[in-house]
Amino acid sequence: MAILVIVGLIASRKVKSSDDYWVGGRQVGPFATAISYCAAYYSTVAIVGAAPMYYTYGLGYASLELLGGTFLTGVVIFILFAPKIRAVSERVNAVSLPGFLAVRFRSNTIRLISAVIVAIFMVPYAVSVMKGIADALEQIAGVPYIAGVVVLAVVSLLYLITSGYWGVATTDIIQGLTITVAIVLLGCVTLRETNGLAPIIDNMVQNHPGHLQFPGTLSWGKLLSWSLVTAFAAFGQPQLVTKFMGLKDSRTVGTVVRTSVIWITLFGVFSHIVGVGALYIYRGQAFENIDMIAPHLAANYGGTLVAGIFLCGVIAAGLSTLVALSLSSSAAIAKDIYEDWRSGRKGIKTDAAASVRVSRIATAVVLAIVTLFSLRPTSYVWFLSSMAVGVLSAAFTAPMILGLYWKRGTKQGCIAAMLGGAAGSTIWYLLGLSDIVHSFVPGTILSFVLFFAVSLLTQPMDSDYVAIFFEKGRKYIPNSNK
Repeated sequence: MAILVIVGLIASRKVKSSDDYWVGGRQVGPFATAISYCAAYYSTVAIVGAAPMYYTYGLGYASLELLGGTFLTGVVIFILFAPKIRAVSERVNAVSLPGFLAVRFRSNTIRLISAVIVAIFMVPYAVSVMKGIADALEQIAGVPYIAGVVVLAVVSLLYLITSGYWGVATTDIIQGLTITVAIVLLGCVTLRETNGLAPIIDNMVQNHPGHLQFPGTLSWGKLLSWSLVTAFAAFGQPQLVTKFMGLKDSRTVGTVVRTSVIWITLFGVFSHIVGVGALYIYRGQAFENIDMIAPHLAANYGGTLVAGIFLCGVIAAGLSTLVALSLSSSAAIAKDIYEDWRSGRKGIKTDAAASVRVSRIATAVVLAIVTLFSLRPTSYVWFLSSMAVGVLSAAFTAPMILGLYWKRGTKQGCIAAMLGGAAGSTIWYLLGLSDIVHSFVPGTILSFVLFFAVSLLTQPMDSDYVAIFFEKGRKYIPNSNK
């Protein structure tokens, strides 16, 4: 953690403007982008929260999640999504998801609505991440939960508030490599304790046959939606969209894809080994806190060295995502609401120094809120984060994809899609219907339907303006965004 703070402070020297703070001045290389993306995507929710899901639901669930994650979030998103986001965001000077949507659909109302959704729902996601790290600190190192939360908040604040995206991208390289080493070591320890894969499979055949079948102990709807939600949801995640905007050059996407696929596959395979291996080691016993399965394995079977490295991996995974989520939430407040929405309404131009200062204050406030909620979290890591992921993705997947690839989309269609998707996902989750299918699915379907229907029923946008987003060489004039 001390190393991360030092690296962040060094990176802070690159922050000269709000663009540097939010997207690293769009100068982040392909390797750093790939590792930063993976580290933000596979957080504590994965290194701590994934093993319990495999422990509970088996290899059918695990294999679908690995295939979906590798193909959709390691390949498709970087080939079809990232290059266009990178090119268009620079053309219109957008540094966040709300900023892009506001300019694409020529609406400050969209900027405000999307920024509020981001600012609110990033908090429970970040809380789930902080809870996962603090739980692991308590289980492995005996650090009291509350003390762990406070320490994590201070460390995050020290390097995030000073260096912004530059600090996140730089430290993510260290964290991404640490996560990889941690999960591989724990997987090897698991295989040592089980004497290989054969006893793990035999145990499932004899005692848990549902863990080797489709859909196993789950319905088809729940299996498909819960195992693939994180893969499909990536297209509407604000903290991941920002990674594409900060990429130095869209022509280096091939390097990003290769790096991401290798990282995701390695992480996924060994995470699955830990989950189903624990099923053999603990004979399927129920845990009072199911999030403790991986930390318990490390603490009791890994020895001091492996337990310490695994703890570093948990901290690295959590901090990488925590700071990415906090940065996205604070960007929604400082950049999208304070600087851009306020400036658009009042005709006030915020200078670079003031913008960076407000950005840092907003970041500190967001981290303080996350810390307060983390002291008494309301749910398990995986389920808490899943609710937030579902709402954010249901709100933004349709507007982002159709905003990039459908010229006929309108401001009214975008607003209806965001509000309808977020509301639909939230209501579905609160009614407890996620046991049937993940709340992301109905929310996203509703969002796409509303976007198409409302856009076709409303006046098309000016074709010359829309051409800015679909034709190279078109220039964007900022003050045309009313």
